[in-house]
Amino acid sequence: MNVALVDEHPVFRTGVRALLKSQFDNIATLEIGSMQDLEKVTQLEIFDIIIIGQSEEHPEIDYPVLKRLMKKNPLTSFIVYASAPDQKLARSLVRTGVKGILTKHACPTELVTCIRSVLSHNPYLSPQMLANLKIKEANAGH
Repeated sequence: MNVALVDEHPVFRTGVRALLKSQFDNIATLEIGSMQDLEKVTQLEIFDIIIIGQSEEHPEIDYPVLKRLMKKNPLTSFIVYASAPDQKLARSLVRTGVKGILTKHACPTELVTCIRSVLSHNPYLSPQMLANLKIKEANAGH
């Protein structure tokens, strides 16, 4: 399995790589600091999964770059590690085609669960994100 880890924090990327190597056989990773840098990689179609870390310092997702990456990689599953459980972000990412969404506050095993889910062609929304969506929808109904 080929995985790209996109996050501006090297320690985060290294930790995710170590977790993935401990949980999955035959895994190769590329660690890169931004989606813009990933877009410059010539053989993008080699990735099974691209994990994008959203930082608290720069919480915006570059949707034009994300859409271009998705168009270049139609068989790749995209997972976003959000900095906080934001229902507006979750809805927007799902509409864009992101297959897995979880927060950086999640336990490490949740990332493994998310990856297994998207590899099985099932979308994954973390329980924390899902609960936040349901609370917002319930409040909107009152």
